[in-house]
Amino acid sequence: MNNSKELDGKKVGKKRKFNRRSLLAGIAIGAVGVAGASRWIDRLGDDPNRPPDLYEYALDNYWFKTANLADQKINDPLKGSHQADIVILGGGYTGLSAAYHLIKRFPKKHIVLLEGACCGYGASGRNGGFVDAGISGLDGYTEEAGPEKGRHAFDLTLYGIQVIKDLIKDYGVDCDFEETGHIHAAMTEEEAEGLEHHLERYQAMGLEANLLHGREMESDIKSPRYVAALNLPYGGIVDPAKLACGMKKVVEGLGVEVREKTVVMKVTPGKNIRIETEMGEISAPNLVLGLNGYSHKLNFFRNRVIPLNSYVIATEPLSADQWQSIGWQNRQGIADSRVLFDYMRPTADGRIVIGGSDYPYFANDKLSAGNYKPVIGKLTQSLFTTFPQLTGLKIDHAWGGSMGFNIDFAPSVGRMGDYGNIYYGVAYCGEGVAFAQTAGRIIADLMVGESNDFTRFFTVNRKISYAGPDWMRIIPMKLYKWLLVSQGKKTTR
Repeated sequence: MNNSKELDGKKVGKKRKFNRRSLLAGIAIGAVGVAGASRWIDRLGDDPNRPPDLYEYALDNYWFKTANLADQKINDPLKGSHQADIVILGGGYTGLSAAYHLIKRFPKKHIVLLEGACCGYGASGRNGGFVDAGISGLDGYTEEAGPEKGRHAFDLTLYGIQVIKDLIKDYGVDCDFEETGHIHAAMTEEEAEGLEHHLERYQAMGLEANLLHGREMESDIKSPRYVAALNLPYGGIVDPAKLACGMKKVVEGLGVEVREKTVVMKVTPGKNIRIETEMGEISAPNLVLGLNGYSHKLNFFRNRVIPLNSYVIATEPLSADQWQSIGWQNRQGIADSRVLFDYMRPTADGRIVIGGSDYPYFANDKLSAGNYKPVIGKLTQSLFTTFPQLTGLKIDHAWGGSMGFNIDFAPSVGRMGDYGNIYYGVAYCGEGVAFAQTAGRIIADLMVGESNDFTRFFTVNRKISYAGPDWMRIIPMKLYKWLLVSQGKKTTR
């Protein structure tokens, strides 16, 4: 789900007083003072609407149903004591992509992937299904490095999209991928000016894009809410849970041992890394972390990678007349230009999936695995504000979960540890469907010791800034939301 709105057509309105970067940057305020206020802060951060940490497999996730997760074989957990050559933590896109690239590089090595629930259970199977070109942070990099290097970096991010296409072509992964491109819509003239600014950036990089106005806009998307849009031919949409389930089958077929229902309790770094699980333990000289927003649970990237939460709804299937009433014949993913924005896309069976409107942070980095009613209500209202001609359409599914963000709004992929044997990819800021595929390639190249365009990519070993202590981070987040409202930036506009 495209949550950063950076150079790939996303961070619009350059004169805006508050932007998406400040949503995370404001967290750093929490690094100052307030000793002795922890009890008051706990009360401030108490949200009775926060879903519990774990829903097992009963989550009302439309993608889980399309992937027929209830009837998928969930692998047995790790039990007893084991030794491997490479252990991967996390069965999302980062872990699965790393497994895919590593087993192809090291076909004789014993590679074991450990997943706490089932592959695709976390953000990889809960998102809006946007396959984004570019990544969060590319805007700032291009400002510093220039449009030529920015274009080179953009082209490297397209590799992740190619991996998905290769998985479909070479292994028959059925994931409803459509290379539709994306639309970034403006609701005000100020936002439309921001889109023009980004069109200039694309043109400077030699990339294709075009602005839609007035009747041209209405011929594509029939919504009274949008005044203009930037149309980008890059990227597409996918069924994210089907992709994760398909990737699991691919890596198993290549020889990776996948253990699900395996909750990792502790990791002890060293020359030979020890991983303790609920019912067993395993050691390996190399470890890959594919945990993203869950990383802090094992004390990795604590107070640096921050779990924000996104929620999504899916409508009932639209009739032919309803689809005709809203246009959208090109089926692009749409995201608007607000700070707390919506993203929406059509599904293979004719529904609309819409997410966003708000991205709650729960005190002390608590995770979310279910529905958060305040945001579900905003999404429903937003859908019918965007398309009033659909008022009364039934909402069939609602779900959500945690993602990994940081205050720099750019991911980091690399290696760390005293022995340089811990590899990772984190902080995709909501744009990990495609880039996590690239991250797996980067991890494999780093482990091999190659020096190439991927291992020299600007996100490799990028330092993640300190975000302040988790026990008081709720304060700047609450303050930021208040500032948005006071500036008239309400999410239900």
